[in-house]
Amino acid sequence: MHLLAILEIMAQVFFIHHAIQRNKSRYWIAFLLIPWIGFLVYFFTEWISGQGQANAPMGNLDASPAPVSVKGRQMAYISQGKLFQLTDGAPAEPFQSPFGQKLIDQTLRIHQKNEWKTQGAGSHFGGAALWGVEAVNADAIKVNITSVAQCPDDERLFYFLETDSAGGLFAGHPGTKAETRLFHKEKFKGRDLDIHPETKEFVCSRQFANGTASITLISPDGTDMKILTEGDAMDDCPSWIPGKGRRILFQSSGIARNTDGYAIGRGAAAIQALDLDQQRMTTVLENPQYDFLQPHISVDGYLYYIRRPYEMNTYGPMTAVLDFILFPFRLLRAVFHYLNFFSLVYSRKPLTTASGPKMAGDDLKTIMLKGKVIDAEKALRKGARIMGVPSLVPASWVLIRRDENDNETILAAHVASFDISRNGTLIYSNGYGIFELDPQKRQALLLKDKLIEDVIIA
Repeated sequence: MHLLAILEIMAQVFFIHHAIQRNKSRYWIAFLLIPWIGFLVYFFTEWISGQGQANAPMGNLDASPAPVSVKGRQMAYISQGKLFQLTDGAPAEPFQSPFGQKLIDQTLRIHQKNEWKTQGAGSHFGGAALWGVEAVNADAIKVNITSVAQCPDDERLFYFLETDSAGGLFAGHPGTKAETRLFHKEKFKGRDLDIHPETKEFVCSRQFANGTASITLISPDGTDMKILTEGDAMDDCPSWIPGKGRRILFQSSGIARNTDGYAIGRGAAAIQALDLDQQRMTTVLENPQYDFLQPHISVDGYLYYIRRPYEMNTYGPMTAVLDFILFPFRLLRAVFHYLNFFSLVYSRKPLTTASGPKMAGDDLKTIMLKGKVIDAEKALRKGARIMGVPSLVPASWVLIRRDENDNETILAAHVASFDISRNGTLIYSNGYGIFELDPQKRQALLLKDKLIEDVIIA
């Protein structure tokens, strides 16, 4: 894409120079045709890429997760908003929230009452659009589990359940399939849940509409909630520090805003420690060149975290020039997708089938993972593989162990998420698989699945 833009700029500069110098119409015609030629070249390359994707082997990623040997241990992970649990070597099974299913059933019943408004000829515009009713199916209703945690001495799974308008904290009983609602609030968005092993207090990252996130303390019964950190920052991934007292480790990055107050970027993520009893906050680790993510201290005192290069969002003169040059191409691309939409509505057929058969469910071309937009399709086709499993994140995302003398050891690359049990068992995910890492850094593949966002082990 960038090479195409550079070639287009060079060609336009060449032809406009000759058009001005020689005043001949053919140079002006060539100058005006260049954006169209660029559009056709881009469209053709996208068609080739789509054909490769359609024919690329998918392995077992479309199949059910493979059985995993977790004898005597309990594991869970989140994939595409769904919670899966594994116990004593049994295959991974999705945990269905009764409250979430109730919301889905209520939405479907409401839609069925209004279904007559979308029936009949021309209902795509004369019916649904006229009455303001859209086609609804169970898979399209967003009821996602965004985070999960578990105490070592409690078989229950605690998790955040979230819809478009509300969220809450729930406790699931995998054995009986029962569910307890601790609280449910409008506009509540919780992430990165962790439980204190002794006090049973919850700590999490609460997301707000203005783009900030604050570390929040929740009482064991869910009746009391206290925001611990404030400011124009994104405070995420809190975890309790083992030992006496109530101390929390979390990652924090400041938000950059323009004169109108809109967020235009963020700073590098640093690791902070908060002592609730002493009311004191200290910086544990920071470096303007790196993001330090998902900090966690094990019972033996080692600090674990994911390190990745910090990338600043920049908009300089070259970006402005590229935006100006590529404007015709982007306009043509928008027109194409606009016409493609009407083709789908009227004839149920797209203007092109280059990308192969449409996948069921959500569009998984790009996803947001730990504040970064990840091209999931590209990773699946070209990403490095670990024991045959493609990696969703690049090799620069490394898992590091740091001792009390600040000595660092890289344990694994392509790490999207990880967790450590109280007995020292370490598991991590590269986005498409979950692996166990022994003290000698030998890896064992536990399972494969699509877009694994978070993993935990009791």
